[in-house]
Amino acid sequence: MKRKVSFITFGCKMNQAESQAMAEKLSPHFDIVFEEKMGESDIYVLNTCAVTSEAERKVRQTIRRLKKLNENSKIIATGCYSISDPEELNKLGADVVLGNFEKKQIDRFLYEEGIYSDKHFWLHNEKYDILVPNEPYDNRTRVFLPIEEGCINSCTFCKIRFLRGLKIVSLPKEEVIKSIEKFIEKGYKEIVLTGTNLGYYGVDNSETLEELLNQIGKRFADKEIRIRITSLYPEIITDNLSAILNAYPIFERHVHLSIQHFSDKILETMNRKYNRKMIYTAIENLRKYDSKFSITCDLIVGFPGEDEKDLGIMFDSIEELKLLKVHSFRYSPREGTVAAKMKNQIPGNEKKARLSQMNKIADLSRENYLNGIIGSKVKVLTENRLKDVFFGYDEYYIPHNVQFHEKKIEKGQFFNTMISSLSKENKGVVSNVL
Repeated sequence: MKRKVSFITFGCKMNQAESQAMAEKLSPHFDIVFEEKMGESDIYVLNTCAVTSEAERKVRQTIRRLKKLNENSKIIATGCYSISDPEELNKLGADVVLGNFEKKQIDRFLYEEGIYSDKHFWLHNEKYDILVPNEPYDNRTRVFLPIEEGCINSCTFCKIRFLRGLKIVSLPKEEVIKSIEKFIEKGYKEIVLTGTNLGYYGVDNSETLEELLNQIGKRFADKEIRIRITSLYPEIITDNLSAILNAYPIFERHVHLSIQHFSDKILETMNRKYNRKMIYTAIENLRKYDSKFSITCDLIVGFPGEDEKDLGIMFDSIEELKLLKVHSFRYSPREGTVAAKMKNQIPGNEKKARLSQMNKIADLSRENYLNGIIGSKVKVLTENRLKDVFFGYDEYYIPHNVQFHEKKIEKGQFFNTMISSLSKENKGVVSNVL
């Protein structure tokens, strides 16, 4: 009987892709499960996140719970938190601590004990591979394809660049194309391109993201697939990039923008490479070709020095731009960052109140966007079924409850639908199969 290994993944899509790739390395010799937290597995692999203090708290909580449920289970901690503070995870009960480099050879460390987390792996290794999975994470309908790793920005609030590496490593164009071909052959319909900072794709090998996307568009234009991009920075959304994303039907008419704030003062303090005008220009570029092009984004409230004027600018921008969704965060001081030492830190209760305000405005922005697309004909990729309703996403990354009766619908298929109304609590829409 094979021993059971459980993967528990925290944080980004990159982590999900890497968890799947690690699981594939171990699957010939172990039974693999995902998100199993009842203490029944022999080995737990925690792929951790350190983007916020809350993310780290969840990792600590999980280690304590697993140790309490089954003290004989082996815990392997890997990922960003494992580089940020490997000693703490080891003291909490992680038997083995691996960093973002060591996770790539997880099969070598299964029977080890102690800390093997190299905090400066990008300096010690001239070249290292991106961990690319062969299947979707946890048998889901979409597959994550990591194409870039590392970030060379110097944002004052972020320490992920140190944890993912201050060196850019890109998956060559021909390998990206081969991976997409492989996924299509296996029948997968949605492929999500992910990375630490996709804007830096190709910096290491004289390629560019625009060239890659244009080649993908030409190569797979006649395929019934959907290509989604996880996150881009506003300054790289040129008119040419926007034209490429809108020119080929395989690209999702949606982009997630890593915005963080709309106030020029706060953006400058964050050391971002763009201002409010550039954010608006990026979104105008995308919607010039398709007025329904949807935008989701990350926004932070409570950054040091943020005042009522800054909040007003952010709230007004959210409302004006009709954003599909805002991933909202309270500013979380990260040890070792410039922002953690700044004056005018905002008290926790005030940050909580500001977050509540922003979420209300974001909900209104979402409602305004969704109301504007009622009656539109879209193509939904179905995911889950509940009686006579299917759940899925369309090309604008809008969640659908698809009503169907006589027409046969299967999981993982595209269907043309018409949006009829907003769903409960304005989380998505209700549509009918055409």
